[in-house]
Amino acid sequence: MLVAERGSRFLLRERARLAIGLVLLESMAGCAMNPVSGMPQVVLMSEADEIKMGQDSAPEIAASMGLYQDDELQRYVESVGKRMAALSERPQLPWQFHVIDDSAVNAFAVPGGFIYITRGILANMQNEAELASVVGHEIGHVTARHSVAQITRQEFANIGLGIGMVGLAVMGAGQMGSMLGQAVGSGVQVLFLKYSRDDETQADGLGLRYMSAAGYAPDEMPNVFHTLARQSQETPQKTRVPEWQSTHPAPENREQRIQSEIEKLPPAQREGRVDAADYLAKVNGIIYGPDPRAGYFDDNNVFHHPGMAFRMKFPKGWKTQNQPTSVVGVSPEQDAAIQLVMAKEKNLDSAASAFFRNRGIQRGSLDEHELNGLSAVSANFSAATQQGTVRGRTSFVELGDNVFQLIGFAPQNSYLSQEKALANAIASFGRETDPAALSVKPWRVEIVTPVRSMTVAEFAQAFPGPVDANELAIMNQVEKGGHYEAGKAVKRIVGQALP
Repeated sequence: MLVAERGSRFLLRERARLAIGLVLLESMAGCAMNPVSGMPQVVLMSEADEIKMGQDSAPEIAASMGLYQDDELQRYVESVGKRMAALSERPQLPWQFHVIDDSAVNAFAVPGGFIYITRGILANMQNEAELASVVGHEIGHVTARHSVAQITRQEFANIGLGIGMVGLAVMGAGQMGSMLGQAVGSGVQVLFLKYSRDDETQADGLGLRYMSAAGYAPDEMPNVFHTLARQSQETPQKTRVPEWQSTHPAPENREQRIQSEIEKLPPAQREGRVDAADYLAKVNGIIYGPDPRAGYFDDNNVFHHPGMAFRMKFPKGWKTQNQPTSVVGVSPEQDAAIQLVMAKEKNLDSAASAFFRNRGIQRGSLDEHELNGLSAVSANFSAATQQGTVRGRTSFVELGDNVFQLIGFAPQNSYLSQEKALANAIASFGRETDPAALSVKPWRVEIVTPVRSMTVAEFAQAFPGPVDANELAIMNQVEKGGHYEAGKAVKRIVGQALP
Protein backbone atom coordinates (compact mmCIF):
# COMPACT_ATOMS: atom_id res chain seq x y z
CA MET A 1 0.00 0.00 0.00
CA LEU A 2 1.09 3.53 -0.55
CA VAL A 3 -0.05 4.49 2.92
CA ALA A 4 -1.26 2.29 5.71
CA GLU A 5 -3.96 -0.22 4.97
CA ARG A 6 -6.12 1.05 7.79
CA GLY A 7 -9.28 0.78 5.74
CA SER A 8 -8.33 -2.58 4.25
CA ARG A 9 -8.58 -4.02 7.76
CA PHE A 10 -12.30 -4.11 7.11
CA LEU A 11 -11.65 -6.77 4.49
CA LEU A 12 -12.77 -9.85 6.33
CA ARG A 13 -16.08 -10.23 8.12
CA GLU A 14 -16.59 -13.24 10.31
CA ARG A 15 -18.57 -15.33 7.87
CA ALA A 16 -15.98 -14.78 5.15
CA ARG A 17 -13.19 -15.83 7.50
CA LEU A 18 -14.99 -19.00 8.50
CA ALA A 19 -15.85 -19.81 4.90
CA ILE A 20 -12.20 -19.45 3.92
CA GLY A 21 -11.21 -21.75 6.76
CA LEU A 22 -13.62 -24.39 5.53
CA VAL A 23 -12.28 -24.09 1.99
CA LEU A 24 -8.74 -24.54 3.29
CA LEU A 25 -9.67 -27.57 5.32
CA GLU A 26 -11.49 -29.13 2.39
CA SER A 27 -9.06 -28.43 -0.40
CA MET A 28 -5.84 -27.24 1.24
CA ALA A 29 -5.89 -24.27 -1.11
CA GLY A 30 -6.21 -23.89 -4.83
CA CYS A 31 -3.81 -22.65 -7.45
CA ALA A 32 -4.61 -19.74 -9.74
CA MET A 33 -2.68 -17.57 -12.15
CA ASN A 34 -1.74 -14.19 -10.75
CA PRO A 35 -3.26 -11.57 -13.08
CA VAL A 36 -0.12 -9.42 -13.03
CA SER A 37 2.76 -11.88 -13.01
CA GLY A 38 1.07 -14.67 -14.95
CA MET A 39 2.61 -17.12 -12.48
CA PRO A 40 0.76 -19.73 -10.39
CA GLN A 41 -0.39 -18.39 -7.02
CA VAL A 42 -1.87 -20.26 -4.06
CA VAL A 43 -5.01 -18.41 -2.99
CA LEU A 44 -8.18 -19.29 -1.11
CA MET A 45 -10.58 -17.05 -2.97
CA SER A 46 -12.06 -16.98 -6.43
CA GLU A 47 -12.50 -13.66 -8.17
CA ALA A 48 -16.21 -13.81 -7.34
CA ASP A 49 -15.37 -14.27 -3.65
CA GLU A 50 -12.94 -11.38 -3.84
CA ILE A 51 -15.59 -9.09 -5.37
CA LYS A 52 -18.15 -10.14 -2.77
CA MET A 53 -15.71 -9.35 0.02
CA GLY A 54 -15.28 -5.83 -1.33
CA GLN A 55 -19.01 -5.39 -1.80
CA ASP A 56 -19.71 -6.58 1.75
CA SER A 57 -17.02 -4.32 3.20
CA ALA A 58 -18.06 -1.16 1.34
CA PRO A 59 -21.14 -0.31 3.48
CA GLU A 60 -19.18 -0.88 6.69
CA ILE A 61 -16.35 1.37 5.55
CA ALA A 62 -18.79 4.09 4.51
CA ALA A 63 -20.63 3.86 7.84
CA SER A 64 -17.59 3.65 10.09
CA MET A 65 -15.28 6.09 8.31
CA GLY A 66 -17.69 8.31 6.38
CA LEU A 67 -17.61 9.43 2.75
CA TYR A 68 -16.68 13.04 2.06
CA GLN A 69 -19.76 15.04 1.10
CA ASP A 70 -18.62 16.62 -2.15
CA ASP A 71 -20.14 14.99 -5.22
CA GLU A 72 -17.94 16.89 -7.65
CA LEU A 73 -14.75 15.83 -5.88
CA GLN A 74 -15.99 12.24 -5.65
CA ARG A 75 -16.68 12.17 -9.40
CA TYR A 76 -13.29 13.68 -10.12
CA VAL A 77 -11.36 11.03 -8.15
CA GLU A 78 -13.53 8.32 -9.66
CA SER A 79 -12.78 9.52 -13.19
CA VAL A 80 -9.03 9.42 -12.57
CA GLY A 81 -9.26 5.95 -11.05
CA LYS A 82 -11.48 4.38 -13.67
CA ARG A 83 -9.29 5.73 -16.46
CA MET A 84 -6.32 3.79 -15.08
CA ALA A 85 -8.26 0.73 -13.94
CA ALA A 86 -9.45 0.27 -17.52
CA LEU A 87 -5.79 -0.04 -18.57
CA SER A 88 -4.91 -2.55 -15.85
CA GLU A 89 -4.76 -6.33 -16.00
CA ARG A 90 -8.22 -6.59 -14.41
CA PRO A 91 -10.49 -4.07 -16.16
CA GLN A 92 -13.50 -6.35 -15.62
CA LEU A 93 -13.66 -5.75 -11.86
CA PRO A 94 -16.49 -3.51 -10.59
CA TRP A 95 -14.06 -0.71 -9.76
CA GLN A 96 -15.18 1.95 -7.30
CA PHE A 97 -13.22 4.98 -6.06
CA HIS A 98 -14.27 6.99 -3.02
CA VAL A 99 -13.00 9.94 -0.97
CA ILE A 100 -13.13 9.21 2.76
CA ASP A 101 -13.97 12.01 5.20
CA ASP A 102 -10.80 11.50 7.22
CA SER A 103 -8.02 13.97 7.96
CA ALA A 104 -5.39 11.19 8.14
CA VAL A 105 -2.99 11.09 5.21
CA ASN A 106 -3.98 7.73 3.84
CA ALA A 107 -5.24 5.60 0.97
CA PHE A 108 -6.21 1.94 0.88
CA ALA A 109 -7.57 -0.82 -1.33
CA VAL A 110 -10.13 -3.53 -0.64
CA PRO A 111 -10.25 -6.73 -2.72
CA GLY A 112 -12.56 -6.66 -5.69
CA GLY A 113 -11.66 -3.17 -6.90
CA PHE A 114 -12.72 -0.83 -4.09
CA ILE A 115 -10.27 2.05 -3.61
CA TYR A 116 -10.45 4.71 -0.90
CA ILE A 117 -8.57 8.03 -0.71
CA THR A 118 -8.78 10.29 2.35
CA ARG A 119 -9.35 14.01 2.07
CA GLY A 120 -6.24 14.31 4.21
CA ILE A 121 -3.97 13.03 1.46
CA LEU A 122 -5.79 15.08 -1.19
CA ALA A 123 -4.87 18.25 0.71
CA ASN A 124 -1.21 17.27 0.55
CA MET A 125 -0.92 16.65 -3.19
CA GLN A 126 -0.25 19.25 -5.85
CA ASN A 127 -1.66 17.95 -9.10
CA GLU A 128 -3.66 15.26 -10.86
CA ALA A 129 -0.55 13.29 -11.79
CA GLU A 130 0.29 12.87 -8.10
CA LEU A 131 -3.28 11.75 -7.44
CA ALA A 132 -2.93 9.26 -10.29
CA SER A 133 0.22 7.84 -8.72
CA VAL A 134 -1.57 7.24 -5.40
CA VAL A 135 -4.64 5.73 -7.03
CA GLY A 136 -2.49 3.66 -9.40
CA HIS A 137 -0.56 2.23 -6.47
CA GLU A 138 -3.77 1.10 -4.80
CA ILE A 139 -5.06 -0.36 -8.07
CA GLY A 140 -1.81 -2.34 -8.16
CA HIS A 141 -2.57 -3.96 -4.81
CA VAL A 142 -5.89 -5.16 -6.21
CA THR A 143 -4.64 -6.33 -9.60
CA ALA A 144 -1.76 -8.25 -8.00
CA ARG A 145 -4.16 -9.72 -5.40
CA HIS A 146 -1.91 -8.73 -2.50
CA SER A 147 -4.68 -8.74 0.12
CA VAL A 148 -5.93 -12.11 -1.06
CA ALA A 149 -2.41 -13.52 -0.77
CA GLN A 150 -2.06 -12.07 2.74
CA ILE A 151 -5.35 -13.60 3.82
CA THR A 152 -4.17 -16.93 2.45
CA ARG A 153 -0.96 -16.71 4.47
CA GLN A 154 -2.90 -15.78 7.60
CA GLU A 155 -5.22 -18.75 7.18
CA PHE A 156 -2.34 -21.16 6.61
CA ALA A 157 -0.67 -19.83 9.76
CA ASN A 158 -3.74 -20.19 11.93
CA ILE A 159 -6.94 -21.61 10.49
CA GLY A 160 -9.97 -20.08 12.10
CA LEU A 161 -8.06 -17.76 14.43
CA GLY A 162 -10.24 -14.81 15.36
CA ILE A 163 -7.88 -11.90 14.74
CA GLY A 164 -10.62 -9.30 14.61
CA MET A 165 -11.08 -6.70 17.29
CA VAL A 166 -14.17 -4.58 17.62
CA GLY A 167 -15.34 -1.39 19.22
CA LEU A 168 -12.47 0.28 21.03
CA ALA A 169 -9.88 -1.98 19.46
CA VAL A 170 -9.51 0.49 16.61
CA MET A 171 -8.00 2.94 19.07
CA GLY A 172 -5.63 0.38 20.55
CA ALA A 173 -7.49 -0.26 23.78
CA GLY A 174 -6.53 -3.91 23.88
CA GLN A 175 -8.56 -6.12 26.18
CA MET A 176 -11.04 -3.41 27.06
CA GLY A 177 -11.80 -2.95 23.40
CA SER A 178 -12.51 -6.64 23.00
CA MET A 179 -14.76 -6.57 26.06
CA LEU A 180 -16.68 -3.59 24.77
CA GLY A 181 -17.21 -5.23 21.41
CA GLN A 182 -18.65 -8.33 23.03
CA ALA A 183 -20.75 -6.35 25.49
CA VAL A 184 -22.43 -4.06 22.99
CA GLY A 185 -22.36 -6.32 19.92
CA SER A 186 -20.45 -4.07 17.51
CA GLY A 187 -20.73 -5.44 13.98
CA VAL A 188 -17.45 -4.32 12.41
CA GLN A 189 -14.77 -6.97 12.09
CA VAL A 190 -11.26 -5.80 11.36
CA LEU A 191 -8.29 -7.77 10.10
CA PHE A 192 -4.79 -6.43 10.62
CA LEU A 193 -3.07 -7.13 7.34
CA LYS A 194 0.27 -5.64 6.42
CA TYR A 195 1.77 -5.80 2.97
CA SER A 196 5.31 -7.01 2.56
CA ARG A 197 8.03 -4.80 1.11
CA ASP A 198 7.90 -6.89 -2.05
CA ASP A 199 4.18 -6.15 -2.32
CA GLU A 200 4.81 -2.44 -1.83
CA THR A 201 7.57 -2.44 -4.41
CA GLN A 202 5.38 -4.23 -6.91
CA ALA A 203 2.46 -1.84 -6.25
CA ASP A 204 4.77 1.14 -6.76
CA GLY A 205 5.88 -0.28 -10.09
CA LEU A 206 2.33 -1.03 -11.17
CA GLY A 207 1.20 2.44 -10.17
CA LEU A 208 3.99 3.89 -12.26
CA ARG A 209 2.93 1.73 -15.20
CA TYR A 210 -0.75 2.62 -14.94
CA MET A 211 -0.23 6.37 -14.58
CA SER A 212 2.18 6.40 -17.53
CA ALA A 213 -0.23 4.40 -19.67
CA ALA A 214 -2.98 6.90 -18.80
CA GLY A 215 -0.79 9.76 -20.03
CA TYR A 216 0.39 11.22 -16.73
CA ALA A 217 3.91 12.47 -16.09
CA PRO A 218 5.66 9.73 -14.05
CA ASP A 219 8.16 12.23 -12.59
CA GLU A 220 5.39 13.38 -10.22
CA MET A 221 5.22 10.07 -8.36
CA PRO A 222 8.36 10.51 -6.20
CA ASN A 223 7.01 13.86 -4.99
CA VAL A 224 4.27 12.07 -3.06
CA PHE A 225 6.75 9.87 -1.21
CA HIS A 226 8.90 12.89 -0.45
CA THR A 227 5.95 14.79 1.02
CA LEU A 228 4.95 11.85 3.21
CA ALA A 229 8.51 11.48 4.46
CA ARG A 230 8.75 15.18 5.29
CA GLN A 231 5.54 15.04 7.30
CA SER A 232 6.91 12.35 9.59
CA GLN A 233 10.43 13.73 9.81
CA GLU A 234 9.80 17.47 10.11
CA THR A 235 6.67 17.55 12.26
CA PRO A 236 7.36 14.94 14.99
CA GLN A 237 5.51 16.97 17.62
CA LYS A 238 2.21 16.78 15.79
CA THR A 239 -0.38 14.19 16.74
CA ARG A 240 -1.83 14.19 13.21
CA VAL A 241 0.78 11.86 11.74
CA PRO A 242 0.35 10.16 8.38
CA GLU A 243 -1.56 6.94 8.97
CA TRP A 244 0.88 5.02 6.79
CA GLN A 245 3.72 5.88 9.15
CA SER A 246 1.96 4.81 12.33
CA THR A 247 1.15 1.28 11.17
CA HIS A 248 3.29 0.39 8.16
CA PRO A 249 6.39 2.49 7.52
CA ALA A 250 7.53 2.64 3.93
CA PRO A 251 11.08 1.51 3.05
CA GLU A 252 13.55 4.34 3.49
CA ASN A 253 14.75 4.13 -0.10
CA ARG A 254 11.29 4.15 -1.65
CA GLU A 255 11.53 7.58 -3.22
CA GLN A 256 14.98 6.91 -4.64
CA ARG A 257 14.01 3.48 -5.92
CA ILE A 258 10.98 4.70 -7.87
CA GLN A 259 13.05 7.60 -9.20
CA SER A 260 15.60 5.14 -10.55
CA GLU A 261 12.79 3.21 -12.27
CA ILE A 262 11.52 6.40 -13.88
CA GLU A 263 14.98 7.22 -15.19
CA LYS A 264 15.02 3.90 -17.05
CA LEU A 265 11.93 4.86 -19.06
CA PRO A 266 12.33 5.95 -22.68
CA PRO A 267 12.24 9.76 -23.02
CA ALA A 268 8.79 9.66 -24.64
CA GLN A 269 7.35 7.93 -21.57
CA ARG A 270 8.83 10.57 -19.26
CA GLU A 271 6.45 13.12 -20.74
CA GLY A 272 2.83 13.45 -19.74
CA ARG A 273 0.06 15.40 -18.08
CA VAL A 274 0.44 17.11 -14.73
CA ASP A 275 -2.82 19.11 -14.55
CA ALA A 276 -2.04 21.19 -11.47
CA ALA A 277 -4.60 23.92 -12.16
CA ASP A 278 -7.54 21.52 -12.49
CA TYR A 279 -6.48 19.59 -9.41
CA LEU A 280 -6.09 22.65 -7.20
CA ALA A 281 -9.48 23.92 -8.36
CA LYS A 282 -11.05 20.64 -7.24
CA VAL A 283 -9.47 20.70 -3.75
CA ASN A 284 -10.13 24.40 -3.23
CA GLY A 285 -12.42 24.57 -0.18
CA ILE A 286 -11.81 20.99 0.99
CA ILE A 287 -11.92 20.52 4.78
CA TYR A 288 -8.47 20.35 6.34
CA GLY A 289 -7.81 18.53 9.60
CA PRO A 290 -10.51 17.06 11.85
CA ASP A 291 -13.97 18.55 11.27
CA PRO A 292 -15.10 20.10 14.57
CA ARG A 293 -18.73 20.17 13.40
CA ALA A 294 -18.63 16.38 13.81
CA GLY A 295 -17.33 16.75 17.35
CA TYR A 296 -14.12 17.66 19.12
CA PHE A 297 -12.46 17.40 22.53
CA ASP A 298 -11.29 20.52 24.35
CA ASP A 299 -8.29 20.73 26.66
CA ASN A 300 -10.39 19.58 29.63
CA ASN A 301 -11.50 16.37 27.87
CA VAL A 302 -14.99 17.72 27.31
CA PHE A 303 -16.47 16.42 24.07
CA HIS A 304 -18.48 19.02 22.13
CA HIS A 305 -20.69 18.15 19.17
CA PRO A 306 -21.82 21.41 17.55
CA GLY A 307 -23.73 19.69 14.77
CA MET A 308 -26.00 17.82 17.19
CA ALA A 309 -25.71 20.35 20.02
CA PHE A 310 -24.59 18.14 22.92
CA ARG A 311 -21.59 17.85 25.19
CA MET A 312 -20.13 15.27 27.56
CA LYS A 313 -17.15 15.39 29.92
CA PHE A 314 -14.82 12.41 29.89
CA PRO A 315 -12.52 11.74 32.87
CA LYS A 316 -9.34 13.77 32.86
CA GLY A 317 -6.31 11.86 31.66
CA TRP A 318 -8.33 9.27 29.74
CA LYS A 319 -7.44 8.46 26.16
CA THR A 320 -10.32 9.54 23.95
CA GLN A 321 -11.22 9.34 20.30
CA ASN A 322 -14.03 10.71 18.19
CA GLN A 323 -15.05 8.16 15.56
CA PRO A 324 -17.73 8.54 12.87
CA THR A 325 -20.19 6.29 14.71
CA SER A 326 -19.07 6.59 18.33
CA VAL A 327 -17.08 8.54 20.87
CA VAL A 328 -14.89 6.41 23.11
CA GLY A 329 -12.64 6.82 26.11
CA VAL A 330 -10.30 4.43 27.93
CA SER A 331 -8.71 4.86 31.35
CA PRO A 332 -4.91 5.23 31.54
CA GLU A 333 -4.69 1.74 33.05
CA GLN A 334 -7.02 0.37 30.35
CA ASP A 335 -9.25 -1.06 33.05
CA ALA A 336 -12.37 0.99 32.28
CA ALA A 337 -14.06 2.38 29.19
CA ILE A 338 -16.84 4.72 28.14
CA GLN A 339 -18.67 4.77 24.83
CA LEU A 340 -21.23 7.20 23.44
CA VAL A 341 -23.25 6.02 20.44
CA MET A 342 -26.52 6.89 18.76
CA ALA A 343 -29.12 4.18 19.19
CA LYS A 344 -30.90 2.84 16.12
CA GLU A 345 -34.19 3.01 17.95
CA LYS A 346 -36.04 6.32 18.19
CA ASN A 347 -37.48 6.06 21.72
CA LEU A 348 -36.00 5.27 25.11
CA ASP A 349 -37.89 2.07 25.86
CA SER A 350 -37.10 0.47 22.52
CA ALA A 351 -33.42 1.41 22.73
CA ALA A 352 -33.05 0.06 26.26
CA SER A 353 -34.92 -3.14 25.43
CA ALA A 354 -32.74 -3.76 22.37
CA PHE A 355 -29.54 -3.40 24.40
CA PHE A 356 -30.64 -5.64 27.25
CA ARG A 357 -31.79 -8.36 24.88
CA ASN A 358 -28.12 -9.01 24.05
CA ARG A 359 -27.08 -12.44 25.26
CA GLY A 360 -25.10 -12.50 28.48
CA ILE A 361 -26.20 -9.09 29.76
CA GLN A 362 -27.93 -9.00 33.15
CA ARG A 363 -29.84 -5.79 33.96
CA GLY A 364 -30.43 -4.14 37.29
CA SER A 365 -33.52 -2.07 38.01
CA LEU A 366 -34.44 0.43 35.29
CA ASP A 367 -34.61 4.03 36.45
CA GLU A 368 -36.65 6.62 34.53
CA HIS A 369 -35.36 10.14 35.27
CA GLU A 370 -34.23 13.46 33.86
CA LEU A 371 -30.60 13.99 32.95
CA ASN A 372 -29.76 17.68 32.77
CA GLY A 373 -33.28 18.44 31.59
CA LEU A 374 -33.44 15.51 29.12
CA SER A 375 -35.60 12.38 29.40
CA ALA A 376 -33.51 9.33 30.24
CA VAL A 377 -33.61 5.75 31.45
CA SER A 378 -30.63 4.16 33.18
CA ALA A 379 -29.61 0.84 34.66
CA ASN A 380 -26.61 -0.97 36.04
CA PHE A 381 -25.65 -4.18 34.27
CA SER A 382 -23.20 -7.03 34.17
CA ALA A 383 -22.09 -8.87 31.07
CA ALA A 384 -20.37 -12.16 30.50
CA THR A 385 -17.45 -11.99 28.05
CA GLN A 386 -14.71 -14.38 27.00
CA GLN A 387 -12.32 -12.42 29.19
CA GLY A 388 -14.59 -12.55 32.23
CA THR A 389 -17.45 -10.56 33.73
CA VAL A 390 -17.71 -6.83 33.23
CA ARG A 391 -19.90 -4.48 35.22
CA GLY A 392 -21.21 -1.15 34.09
CA ARG A 393 -23.91 1.45 33.86
CA THR A 394 -25.78 2.60 30.79
CA SER A 395 -28.13 5.48 30.15
CA PHE A 396 -30.37 6.16 27.17
CA VAL A 397 -31.06 9.84 26.64
CA GLU A 398 -33.44 11.63 24.26
CA LEU A 399 -32.15 14.73 22.51
CA GLY A 400 -34.10 16.10 19.57
CA ASP A 401 -35.16 13.24 17.33
CA ASN A 402 -32.37 10.95 18.52
CA VAL A 403 -31.67 8.59 21.38
CA PHE A 404 -28.08 8.40 22.64
CA GLN A 405 -26.63 5.49 24.57
CA LEU A 406 -23.97 6.25 27.17
CA ILE A 407 -22.21 3.19 28.52
CA GLY A 408 -19.44 2.99 31.10
CA PHE A 409 -17.98 -0.36 32.15
CA ALA A 410 -15.00 -2.11 33.68
CA PRO A 411 -13.94 -5.65 34.57
CA GLN A 412 -15.55 -6.82 37.78
CA ASN A 413 -12.32 -6.59 39.77
CA SER A 414 -11.79 -2.90 38.93
CA TYR A 415 -15.36 -1.65 38.63
CA LEU A 416 -15.70 -0.30 42.18
CA SER A 417 -12.58 1.84 41.82
CA GLN A 418 -13.83 3.27 38.51
CA GLU A 419 -17.55 3.47 39.31
CA LYS A 420 -17.53 7.13 40.33
CA ALA A 421 -15.59 8.27 37.25
CA LEU A 422 -17.96 6.32 34.97
CA ALA A 423 -21.07 7.69 36.69
CA ASN A 424 -19.81 11.27 36.58
CA ALA A 425 -19.05 11.03 32.88
CA ILE A 426 -22.51 9.69 32.07
CA ALA A 427 -24.15 12.32 34.29
CA SER A 428 -22.34 15.10 32.39
CA PHE A 429 -24.20 14.52 29.11
CA GLY A 430 -26.37 17.46 28.17
CA ARG A 431 -27.26 20.13 25.65
CA GLU A 432 -24.47 22.27 24.23
CA THR A 433 -25.26 25.90 25.03
CA ASP A 434 -21.90 27.60 24.56
CA PRO A 435 -22.24 29.94 21.53
CA ALA A 436 -18.52 29.64 20.77
CA ALA A 437 -18.73 25.85 20.57
CA LEU A 438 -21.94 25.88 18.56
CA SER A 439 -20.53 28.23 15.94
CA VAL A 440 -17.21 26.49 15.22
CA LYS A 441 -16.34 25.87 11.60
CA PRO A 442 -13.80 23.51 10.02
CA TRP A 443 -10.53 24.68 8.58
CA ARG A 444 -10.44 24.66 4.79
CA VAL A 445 -7.95 24.72 1.96
CA GLU A 446 -7.93 27.96 -0.02
CA ILE A 447 -5.99 28.40 -3.26
CA VAL A 448 -4.02 31.65 -3.53
CA THR A 449 -1.46 32.99 -5.99
CA PRO A 450 1.45 35.04 -4.59
CA VAL A 451 2.20 38.10 -6.72
CA ARG A 452 5.89 37.97 -5.77
CA SER A 453 8.42 35.39 -4.72
CA MET A 454 8.20 34.69 -0.97
CA THR A 455 10.19 32.78 1.59
CA VAL A 456 8.45 30.19 3.75
CA ALA A 457 8.16 32.67 6.59
CA GLU A 458 7.00 35.52 4.36
CA PHE A 459 4.22 33.40 2.86
CA ALA A 460 2.93 32.37 6.29
CA GLN A 461 2.93 36.02 7.35
CA ALA A 462 1.19 37.20 4.18
CA PHE A 463 -1.41 34.42 4.35
CA PRO A 464 -1.94 33.79 8.08
CA GLY A 465 -4.00 30.88 9.33
CA PRO A 466 -4.25 28.18 11.99
CA VAL A 467 -1.28 26.08 10.82
CA ASP A 468 2.38 27.01 11.01
CA ALA A 469 4.76 27.95 8.21
CA ASN A 470 6.44 24.55 8.11
CA GLU A 471 3.18 22.64 7.69
CA LEU A 472 2.18 25.00 4.89
CA ALA A 473 5.52 24.46 3.18
CA ILE A 474 5.22 20.68 3.36
CA MET A 475 1.70 20.59 1.92
CA ASN A 476 2.86 22.90 -0.90
CA GLN A 477 6.08 20.93 -1.50
CA VAL A 478 8.26 23.95 -0.77
CA GLU A 479 11.59 22.92 0.75
CA LYS A 480 13.22 24.53 3.78
CA GLY A 481 15.04 27.60 2.56
CA GLY A 482 12.98 27.55 -0.62
CA HIS A 483 10.55 30.10 -2.05
CA TYR A 484 6.95 30.26 -3.13
CA GLU A 485 7.07 31.28 -6.79
CA ALA A 486 5.37 34.42 -8.02
CA GLY A 487 2.29 33.65 -10.10
CA LYS A 488 2.10 29.96 -9.06
CA ALA A 489 -1.11 28.85 -7.30
CA VAL A 490 -0.57 27.27 -3.89
CA LYS A 491 -2.59 26.26 -0.83
CA ARG A 492 -3.18 28.08 2.42
CA ILE A 493 -5.38 27.04 5.35
CA VAL A 494 -8.13 29.32 6.60
CA GLY A 495 -10.06 28.97 9.85
CA GLN A 496 -10.09 29.79 13.53
CA ALA A 497 -8.64 27.94 16.48
CA LEU A 498 -11.16 25.93 18.50
CA PRO A 499 -12.59 27.64 21.60
